[in-house]
Amino acid sequence: MAERVLVAEDDPEVLAFCAAVLTATGYEVVRTTSGTVAQELLRTSSVDVLVTDLKLPGLNGLDLLRVAKTADPETAVILITAFPAVDTAVKAMKAGALDYLTKPFSAEELLAAVVAAFGDRNIRQGHDVLRSQLRHGFAHGAMVGRTPRMLRLFDDARRAAAVDANVLILGESGVGKERVARMIHENSARASGPFVPINCAAIPEHLLESELFGYEQGAFTGAQRSNEGLLETAHGGSLFLDELCEMNPVLQTKLLRALEEGVVRRLGARKPRAFDTRFIASTNRDIREDMRRGRFREDLFFRINVIEVQVPPLRDRREDIPLLATHFLGLASRGLRIKGFVPAAMDALLRYNWPGNIRELKNAVERAVAYAAGPFIALEDLPEPVRQPQGRGDLQSFRAWKRTTLERLEREFLARALEQHQGNVSGTARALNLHRSTLQRALRKHRPASA
Repeated sequence: MAERVLVAEDDPEVLAFCAAVLTATGYEVVRTTSGTVAQELLRTSSVDVLVTDLKLPGLNGLDLLRVAKTADPETAVILITAFPAVDTAVKAMKAGALDYLTKPFSAEELLAAVVAAFGDRNIRQGHDVLRSQLRHGFAHGAMVGRTPRMLRLFDDARRAAAVDANVLILGESGVGKERVARMIHENSARASGPFVPINCAAIPEHLLESELFGYEQGAFTGAQRSNEGLLETAHGGSLFLDELCEMNPVLQTKLLRALEEGVVRRLGARKPRAFDTRFIASTNRDIREDMRRGRFREDLFFRINVIEVQVPPLRDRREDIPLLATHFLGLASRGLRIKGFVPAAMDALLRYNWPGNIRELKNAVERAVAYAAGPFIALEDLPEPVRQPQGRGDLQSFRAWKRTTLERLEREFLARALEQHQGNVSGTARALNLHRSTLQRALRKHRPASA
């Protein structure tokens, strides 16, 4: 269905010119010479873009601008005037006008303004739909995603949370292994207990043992008082051992004994202490290769790897990138008027391979928010490696993939939401926190041409 432009202009020649240019470009054009008629059209029909003269009989352009924004905040408005004035332009922009054309203007200027208006509206509409998806089923705690691999991950985490077995989480650096561990803990019977994380690679070997097992006063030089280890601190909850493969073989042996006996002996202590802790471990290394090379104990592996959870890298779930980018944008731009990503910026985010995975994407969005000069994240706001273009052939195939994939995801989401509300558009829009006209446009976009 063609996008609709309402042209309100009391000069018949300018009105005919605008209608001819826009119709030839493929837009559906509705035209009127009356501000009063334009007002009625805005209130009773769907209008995507309003092009209006500032001075009209019945109602002036600024009044029509306010009517348009009241009827549908997503309507883009372009004002036309023969007598430009700075104060009028300022008022128009503050009221929500997108552009300001001065007579006489060319066909190219008119088309550029209308194309930009549709681009601005489409970006905001797409961002609204993405935010609605985040609120309705595609964000599980701190994890965001809706691809088959992520849905499988959520199911694995749900199953792991339902039992009290130890869990091993595998995945590359930056994929969110600790977030998965927290999700398992927070949905388990131990949720009221502590979640205690420790990075085995970040603590020197000679300190890691005392951190895990604790020590008694006088156990070594500087031990001026007794201190419980993390095995005891996590009693009743979960201990998350991040980068487990970095633990040395001697400490692996002591950890295995503690796991098997359910007791811990502090350094310098004579009596062991019982603890009740669930173990969740993770590594970004090939743990089975480490076992083959003798770097990791097989018996400790089988003790911890009761349930194994694989976290996919970001490059294997590109369809989740718009959701993730929108999620991180919302976190980073609180209090700032940033509405979304321009298409070129989103293209770059989808095309990049993300060797640093979720962590790198989050940093890239935060950097873009800091650099953004306008209401949308532009391509130049992204880090330089993300902006690097691919080959021409790759770019064309990528754009085709992106268009079909993201349209399919949006179409499925909207169809499911409508089904849940028995096809009621107004009720669906309220539930999704979308303006009714925004939902109507999205539905119109996905409706078959013959419908």
